[in-house]
This record gives sequence, structure tokens and C-alpha cells, in this order.
Amino acid sequence: MILGSYSYANPPPGSIILPKDKKEGRYFEDQPDVNNDFQFHIIYSLYKDSKDKEGDINGAVEQLIEIADQWIAKTTAKANKKSLNVAQNIKWDRRKDGKLDISFLRFNFTAKQMEKCKWSCGNVFGKSIIKSGFDNPKKMYLNIGDFKSKLWHYSGGFPVFHVFTTYNKSIKLNKKEVGYFILHEGLHAMGGIYPCSPNFVRGHNTENNQSSGDLMASQVDSEKITNLDPKNDDYWAHDNETCPDMQDSVYFTPTSDTPFDPFEVTCLPKDKWKISNKKFENLNKREPGDQCYYTRRDLSGPSWVKELGVINRNR
Repeated sequence: MILGSYSYANPPPGSIILPKDKKEGRYFEDQPDVNNDFQFHIIYSLYKDSKDKEGDINGAVEQLIEIADQWIAKTTAKANKKSLNVAQNIKWDRRKDGKLDISFLRFNFTAKQMEKCKWSCGNVFGKSIIKSGFDNPKKMYLNIGDFKSKLWHYSGGFPVFHVFTTYNKSIKLNKKEVGYFILHEGLHAMGGIYPCSPNFVRGHNTENNQSSGDLMASQVDSEKITNLDPKNDDYWAHDNETCPDMQDSVYFTPTSDTPFDPFEVTCLPKDKWKISNKKFENLNKREPGDQCYYTRRDLSGPSWVKELGVINRNR
């Protein structure tokens, strides 16, 4: 893919604002933060030619997140057997009025362009989000695409991941599954699971282990997920000090007493880490490559990336 040469097979990254998109209660930018904590920020996105279903302002997105929160709390409570013997949930970015801070984004390409685009062009979503100014190193970005996507829900690496209301062209997002999809892809976006995990296989914790009901199995019925690392020996509530424990991520609340910052361990050299345990090893031998989206060769990242010393592991 060559930047600057766009076609139906190579849609241009970026976003646009149409006059009809300007509606009461809608925000096109990240609103002022109420604190300086780590947060998941939500983006409600449409194609250039998508019908606006107003999911960001009619309560539809809030309902999805509420359902996801209930599922995630129940699932983490069952798995937390270490110091955190309580339910955890995601730290969501909220406005001063307490409501979810949801940003509206209309991509600068059409449904037809993405339909003709190769599967690898799914990266254009992440590039467009970052190019549109969503690049706070203390935030991760959940893109809820309210359109038909030929892609499944996926993570592009830190800090972006995607959940579509209609995926694989025709499958409607099941509300019973939304918690699984957000937590599974959210852990991927945080770098998980890491190669130091004993059962690591291409970012998952087994090639195919449907019978385990494990959240991070590579192939499993999403409605039958019942476990987070059932033996607590791989990626959640484990005792391996040299490998990140995902329950210790700074993006969960309550946060453990031994936190780690996914941005640090996936994007920065150890001498730049301020929070994470420097005993961590074997974090970035990826298949096929790196989990830090800011280091992609086809992404023109924000200026602070080079200034901060982000690792360039491009393959």
C-alpha cells in the first residue's frame, strides 16, 4: 500500500464532517477530561455514505456499554484470585456530566470502497482515527462502527480496536456477546496476550480450545465464554513476575497495587517506563509483528511519537 495513491482498492484515511452530521448533543472531538487517569474513549463511526442512526446521541451506545460492563464485571470477579479478589471493569472516558464521552467520526471513504478493498485495508480505520486527532497516550480507543463491515471485530494494536454493529457482512452484533468482544479485543489492543504467556499462539492462549470457554482462545463460541485464564497461569491473575498480568493493566478499575501501562510495554523502550515492572521479558516477538500501532510504516503518527522515543519495530 502506497500512501498518496488511493483507489477503490486503497481508500484514503481520514474523516469528514457533513452539515447534516451537526446535531444537538453530538461531539466531534474528545471532551475535556474530568481527571488525568487512563481511560477507554469511545468513537461512534460511519462510512462517508452511511445513514446516521444516531447511536452516539440516542442512547444506543450507552446501552451496549452498560451490557458490556455487567458481563465484564461478572467475568473478572470469577477470575480474580490474586490480590484483587473483586470484580473489575474498564475505566471509561466520561464528560463532566458523568455521561460517556463519545466522539462522532465519519470516515472519508464509502462502503463501496471498503467492500472492494483487500482485507488488509482494515488498517485504514485505525489510521483515520489517529489522523483525526485521537492519539492521547493515556487513552485507548474503542471504535464502534455502525455499519455493515466485511471484517470481524478486531484490534489494530495499541491504542485502537473495533466492534461493528454488523460484521462479516451480515451478522448482527448480539448484545449478549458485546462484553466478550470488547474485553477480548480490548486485551489485544493492550498488547495481550504477550509472547511470555506459556500458551501464547498468535496473541491467543491456544490455537483452538473451544472446550475451555476461555476468553482468549483463538476459536470459540462467543456466547459460551465462561472463563478468563481458567488455570490462572497464562495471562490473568498469574504469578509470573516476568510477564504482564492483564488484570494489572492501568485501564481497569479498581487498579491493582502492581500496575502496568500497556502503552509503555508495547511502545516504549524499558528506560522510558515509569509505571511498569522492568522485570518483564519477551513482550514483543509478534506473529507477524509488533502490537504498537503508532509504529506502523504506513501511518504518519503524531509528532509526540518520535519525541517520546516510541520503538520502531516495523517489519
